[in-house]
Amino acid sequence: MPYVTIGHANGGVVNLSYEDHGTGQPAVLIHGYPLDGRSWDRQVPALLAAGYRVITYDRRGFGRSSHPADGYDYDTFAADLDSVLVQLDLAEAILVGHATGTGEIARYLGTHGSARVAKAVFVASLPPFLLRTDRTPHGVELSYFDALITKARQDRPAYLAELCRILLDGDEHPAPGPDAETRGRFQEMAAAASPRACVAVIPTWITDFRADIAAIDVPVLIVHGTRDRFMPIDATGRQLYGLLPQASYAEVADAPHGLLWTHSEEINRILLAFLAR
Repeated sequence: MPYVTIGHANGGVVNLSYEDHGTGQPAVLIHGYPLDGRSWDRQVPALLAAGYRVITYDRRGFGRSSHPADGYDYDTFAADLDSVLVQLDLAEAILVGHATGTGEIARYLGTHGSARVAKAVFVASLPPFLLRTDRTPHGVELSYFDALITKARQDRPAYLAELCRILLDGDEHPAPGPDAETRGRFQEMAAAASPRACVAVIPTWITDFRADIAAIDVPVLIVHGTRDRFMPIDATGRQLYGLLPQASYAEVADAPHGLLWTHSEEINRILLAFLAR
């Protein structure tokens, strides 16, 4: 398994594990929480078949990457993404993020610019600003995030099992959900995350990305499920589209947060149509 070196901690090297397949224009797929690069397994074959070079990597603290104690903030995540693009010498890259991974894209473009980037895709977006305030009434209360931190600290296995159920089932009255194999695959990925990362990433979800969004100067696709309980569409996808009205936008009816798997065929169709333009 190849690695990109992103720093050092406690006398050791901090690496990101990545996979790199195919040739052609590079598509860099950035996963959501608490998963890893394998969460794109239903998109990678479709992108390869369409002639793209596909790179997936595991965020620091997740999957097969190093599990350092520090660096769980979006400035660092964006710097890690920059390390991937620079060390693999990627140009005209397509950045495709899911959930927490969309924050990397926003902060990367807001901080590092688009010299290496051709297009950006936000699937189940975290930006622009998830926290509820007087000016963002559709957001999520701060107490919700505090409760997640408590659960993650007190009983991580139970917390991750419940989280995976929410990712795959959507709202309280879901349609028939994924099979046991898919649920097991999600829980396996979640279990590979470090205890530190499981807790430390949660506060990053109240990051305000609005200034980053204003700096985006590449074509954008926004895709969001209407039954996303984790990052509700009214607080995220629809607000992001409001800030980027020139973007391509698609709502996937009845799709939950984990729509990469539950609605993979529709996601692939929307994604490939956007990339072909």
